Amino acid sequence: MRTNELNYQFEKYISNVQNAAEEVLAAQTIQQMLLYDNVPECSALSCIGISIPAYRLSGDYYDFIYDELNGKYWVFIGDVMGKGIPASLMMVMLRTAVRCLVRISDKPSELLSKLNNILYKDLSRLRAFSTLFCGMFDIKSGELIYSSAGHPSPVLMRQDRRAAERLGGKGTVIGILKDRKYNDFSCQLTGGDLIIFCTDGILEAMDSEKKQYGYERLLKVIAKNKFQDPGSLIQIITNDVKRYSDDFRRDDVTLVAVRFERKEAVSC
Repeated sequence: MRTNELNYQFEKYISNVQNAAEEVLAAQTIQQMLLYDNVPECSALSCIGISIPAYRLSGDYYDFIYDELNGKYWVFIGDVMGKGIPASLMMVMLRTAVRCLVRISDKPSELLSKLNNILYKDLSRLRAFSTLFCGMFDIKSGELIYSSAGHPSPVLMRQDRRAAERLGGKGTVIGILKDRKYNDFSCQLTGGDLIIFCTDGILEAMDSEKKQYGYERLLKVIAKNKFQDPGSLIQIITNDVKRYSDDFRRDDVTLVAVRFERKEAVSC
């Protein structure tokens, strides 16, 4: 009798594990459908993104939104605190809010302020937060206007320069303080200029001596491979981080690359 009861409990446990695994797989499929949506085509820009979760589900986020009517191309990359199912659910919530706010926002700073106030109550109740970088490319002028909510600085690689550089500009993460104001920054691009965005999973990857990958190495890799197409460059960076780190998958990893393809910037 005791053996039968143990067998029953064991079979029930296995069934629950299988059901949970199936639910996680379904959630992963939905998240991938959202995250890896088709990149809007724009002749002035070449864009690509890649996201590698530490587990099956990721708290990292990136998105491309093309407002063709107004000649604006929006790029987003963010990192929700945590990993797995909770972070992935908050990531979907973040994405949904961003896509709604793009329609009623003229500037990245305006969008971030609205987003923070919308998500503040839910995120603070969950004791969670999110970083987010919001960039808006003006297709006509070649200007990038951007604002950051505590996200790692993007890297700018100009076609006519030897060294890559970090873009400035910081702000408070989403969900910590209500009614925060964010600042806009700008950068003028010319044909061939490249911008790389990443989450801290790249920068904080550690080698066997617990030394982080960091910006210094990232800048060198980008400069060395600046003539590669965006997709190839992202793969080169990913492979370099894998070689560097003994524990590459300890955090979600996301990379986005955007190249301005116009021959020369046109003044408004």
